[in-house]
Amino acid sequence: MWAFSNCRVDAPGRPVAEVDWLFYNVRNGTLMVSEWKGFPQRVALATDTGTPWLLDGGLALPNPIEQVSRQLDAVRAALRGSILPQHFPAFDPLQLRIMQSVYSPQVDQNTTIERIRWGKVYGDLPELAAVIANSASRSPLFLPDAGARLALATALCALFRTTFPPEAETKLRVPPKGGDTDVVRRISAIHRQIAALHAELADLVVTAAGADTRTARPPAAGTAPQAAVKDPPVKVVTAKAAPAAPAKAPSLSEHQRMNAHLTRRFQGVNGSAAAATKALETAWRSALGDTQLHEESGISVSLFGAVGTPLVKQHHGSLPKVLGMPLRKWCVLQAKPPDCTRRTFPASPRTCGCAERRRDRRPGRQRPERRSPTAP
Repeated sequence: MWAFSNCRVDAPGRPVAEVDWLFYNVRNGTLMVSEWKGFPQRVALATDTGTPWLLDGGLALPNPIEQVSRQLDAVRAALRGSILPQHFPAFDPLQLRIMQSVYSPQVDQNTTIERIRWGKVYGDLPELAAVIANSASRSPLFLPDAGARLALATALCALFRTTFPPEAETKLRVPPKGGDTDVVRRISAIHRQIAALHAELADLVVTAAGADTRTARPPAAGTAPQAAVKDPPVKVVTAKAAPAAPAKAPSLSEHQRMNAHLTRRFQGVNGSAAAATKALETAWRSALGDTQLHEESGISVSLFGAVGTPLVKQHHGSLPKVLGMPLRKWCVLQAKPPDCTRRTFPASPRTCGCAERRRDRRPGRQRPERRSPTAP
C-alpha cells in the first residue's frame, strides 16, 4: 500500500489541486483520492454535489464531494499525461479508474448521508482503511514487474511534489541476484535489535519493581581480585518460609488516577450528549467517595475538567455546553452528600475542590453539624 499525502497536482489546463491523500494499492491495482475534513461541530447532513453540507446548528459549508471530484479530475489528467505512457505503456489510459472518498471524524451514526453517485463518505477510519485494502477494480493498474516499483514511486513523488522517505526507498529496492550476504546482514541486524529491546525491557522491569539498577563495576586495572572469604559453618534450622511480599507497584500521579477513573466510566458510551452527561455524573459522584482520588485538600474540579474535556469535545463541544452550566456549579450541585463543601485554595485561585469532611477521631470531639453544599 502506497500513500501520498499533501499532494500538489499540476494538470495541463487545470488549476493546481491540493490533494490530502492518494492511496495506491499495488497488490489490487486500485487508486483512491481521499479528502479529510475536520469541522467544529457534528455533520448533520452530507449531500451529493450541488448542495452544501449542514452542521449541527444549521451552519452550511461547501460540499467536500465537489472538492474531491475536482481533485480526482486533476489526478487522472496528470497520470494519463506522464505516468501511464512511461511506466504502464500497455495500459489503456481511457480505462483508468480512480475511487474518491471524504473522511471526517464529525460524521457519526446519526449523520444523514444522502445517496452519493460517485464516492462515499466515511466517519470511521478503520472502515476507510478496510475499503482501501480490499477494494478491487474492473481495470486494475498492475506494475509490470517488481523492478519498476522504485522508478514509479520516484516519478509519483516528483509529480505530486512530495518527499520520498529513505526507509521507503530501501523497502522498494530490489536486492541483487545472489544477495546472500545482504540477507545474512539483515538477519544479524534484526537479532541485534531484538537484543536491544530485551535489554530495554529488563531495565523497565527492574525500575517498576523498585530495585537498584546499578551494575557491578569490574575491578580496576592492576588490582588483584580478592579471594572469597568463607563464612564459619552455621547451624541451619529449617522453618516454613514466609510468603514473599508482593512487589510495590509504581505510584500513579493525580492526573493519571483521574484519567483512568474517567476512562473506565466512558467505556461503552455512545455518541449522544445524554450518555456523555450521564457518564460525567457517574464519574464525579463515584470520585467523591474514592479516597484514592482526593486527600485532605479534596478533588480538583480543574483536574476533572481537564481530563474530561477531551472525552466529550470531539462530539459535543465544551463541558459547559454539555452540562448546561459552568463546570464548578455543576460539580457542587452533583455533590449530594451533605458533608461535601466547596473550597477555593489561596495558593491556586483557579483550583476548586470538593472535599468530604471527615470525622475528628480525637477524644472529646464531636462530629460537626452537617451542612448542605454552598452555592458556587
